[in-house]
Amino acid sequence: MNYIKKSVCTGFILLQTLLIPQAQCAGFNQNQVDSLVKKAQRELNVPGVALAIVKDNEVIHAKGYGVKSINNGDLVDTGTLFQVGSITKSFRTAALALLVDRNKLNWDDKVIDHLPNFQMYDPWVTREFTIRDLLTHRSGLPLGAGDLLQWPDAKATPDEIIAALRFLKPQSSFRSQYAYDNLMYIVAAEVIRVASGMPWDQFVDKELLAPLDMEDCVAHSKRVAEPALRATPHMEVDGKLKTTFFKNADLVNCNIKGMAKWAQMHLAQGKLPNGEPLISIQQQQEMWRPVTLQQVSNLAKKYSQTHFQAYGLGWRLMDFHGHLHVSHGGAVQGMTSHMAFLPEKNIAVIALTNQWSRAAQGLTATILESYVTDQPTDYIDIYIEGRKRYAAMQKNTKTDKYKTTEASKRPPTLSLDSYTGVFHDSWYGEVSIEINDNALLINFSRSKALTGKLIHIDGNRFIAKWTDRTLNADAYVNFEVNFKGEVSGIKMKAVSRSTDFSYNFHDLNLKKLNK
Repeated sequence: MNYIKKSVCTGFILLQTLLIPQAQCAGFNQNQVDSLVKKAQRELNVPGVALAIVKDNEVIHAKGYGVKSINNGDLVDTGTLFQVGSITKSFRTAALALLVDRNKLNWDDKVIDHLPNFQMYDPWVTREFTIRDLLTHRSGLPLGAGDLLQWPDAKATPDEIIAALRFLKPQSSFRSQYAYDNLMYIVAAEVIRVASGMPWDQFVDKELLAPLDMEDCVAHSKRVAEPALRATPHMEVDGKLKTTFFKNADLVNCNIKGMAKWAQMHLAQGKLPNGEPLISIQQQQEMWRPVTLQQVSNLAKKYSQTHFQAYGLGWRLMDFHGHLHVSHGGAVQGMTSHMAFLPEKNIAVIALTNQWSRAAQGLTATILESYVTDQPTDYIDIYIEGRKRYAAMQKNTKTDKYKTTEASKRPPTLSLDSYTGVFHDSWYGEVSIEINDNALLINFSRSKALTGKLIHIDGNRFIAKWTDRTLNADAYVNFEVNFKGEVSGIKMKAVSRSTDFSYNFHDLNLKKLNK
């Protein structure tokens, strides 16, 4: 293995042009933080950022940068609300920790003891599945299994999601390997509902957000009191920013002031500002205990001197330049966020952004490194290069797949009418194909966003070109034909390798309904 060795802080730190004696790495000053954020905005095309640094349980930096929306120019400030995406997982696990403290449940309770309707593909797995398993991405299901039930704008109910689980086939044996999922956290939210007697989001609002005085923060988008406080989500289309739809979902919506308080509570091992325990030390530590091992990424090996990575209860864990690093990111359509701790240094950094990019993670990593090495990596530079590769990949995809396809004069194998109908998948539901203006259109029953024109490639193969170009998720549509020469089903997969994994078209097994 090749590692870039960096010198630790050994008595001096270079500040501008002077050598000033220091006992430890001082971390970036305010001007350096501002400069880094502005660079991320400029180079990664991010309209708005909110960032906070908590050190020794004091908020030493909290600031908004840029605009909420490119359409109106309203400025981001410390009260601007962002959807934090999968950082919501940490709120659900904290809610469960409260219920463990109150003897309402235990981490290793069987899920079926709380939710008798819970059922996986394998009956043995159903019987053995615990609450801890819900939280640690070791179910045996493939990456992002079933995500189309709640992505990009789908709103399957918890009951519908639980009913769908029995049809999702495993990719690996139970508890044998890591594969990130989202549906199990929806099941976990149902466990909270049953154990607490109220919907999970109301429980979080009452028992976590209110005691921490996380003003204006809510655990469901529908309860945002002042929509004008929201940042608008943005996506890049052909290198240009466009606003996109706001996902109305049971995800935490919070400002940087509130997220700093969330960080302070965790750094204080579950205590409120007055010293009273919100979550017991035992359960706060349990959330930060490794459960499922992950492969160490090449990026982490090269730049962070990382030797292990694991997933705990709603948190990622790794070693970072010899220190424990705890973090989680979040992404929804048009927004990304990242929250990271170095508990031994008593520091946390939180970044919220209103654009789909790696800026948030780049900011937290770069700032944290400034506290543990005198030669911090500029992760923004790394993600700038990644953005260039992504843009090239998108361009090549369009050049190779669309220009040649649209120029082709070869007709489909069958008449357009032969491809129309309603197709059903056991876990997802229905997808319809119809004709409009002499062209085939595809519509997903659970999603208003997943509708678009089918462009013929060859034979019975098409590409679904979604009308909403901010999705960046066009997909191959391959019609299956039976021995009678009739369309019997559809298989799909994303065109580009850069498409988000939650567009799990490849897991669909659509069969034509005879109506």
